[in-house]
Amino acid sequence: MSIGKPSPISALLRDHYENTFELHGPVAKGVDWGAEEDVVLRYEKMLEVIQRDASSFDAGCSILDVGCGYGGLLEHVKRSGLSINYTGIDLCENMITHARQRHDDNAFIIGDILTYDISCSFDYVVCSGVLTQKLTASIQEMDRFANRMICRMFELCRRGIAFNIMSTKVNFMVSNLYYRHPVDMLAYCLSQVTDNVIVDHAYRLYEYTTYLYRQGGR
Repeated sequence: MSIGKPSPISALLRDHYENTFELHGPVAKGVDWGAEEDVVLRYEKMLEVIQRDASSFDAGCSILDVGCGYGGLLEHVKRSGLSINYTGIDLCENMITHARQRHDDNAFIIGDILTYDISCSFDYVVCSGVLTQKLTASIQEMDRFANRMICRMFELCRRGIAFNIMSTKVNFMVSNLYYRHPVDMLAYCLSQVTDNVIVDHAYRLYEYTTYLYRQGGR
């Protein structure tokens, strides 16, 4: 496996999140998220990629967590008593160092999924939070980045992927966040990735989670 050079937007996000983690540590603010209960909801939405695909939770399946940070999703998995073969990848070295120390029985990679040479595939690939921020990137740059990320995630999955993005169906927008109309995202995924798409716009946060499958999920 080769680390590779991060893409410009990946490097921008890395610098931002390394700073927030340095300031706040392994908590919601450390990854520039809101309340802790919102973080838990996002973890649950990521894991629904399995539940929507299988009649029951598919114990022992493999997950690649893109932008894994300090391993928060893995901590949620362990607290929930779920059996998952977990791998995390993130560009933030300080977060990965923390994750490796806390979870030395799991694999954590320092790298950019867009340039890192990953030679294996995973049942599911998830990405929570990375595609909700654009910082100083333009919307057009972020659209291209998000499209590349989605395609790369789908290349690496055997069964399905999940990711979240800020919804345009809101009362106001913040300049550093990445908003994309759910219909635009649905159209892109249907035309460029797979016919098997589920968009969940029905939970209380100002975002939506998209699930893409190689075969139809529930």
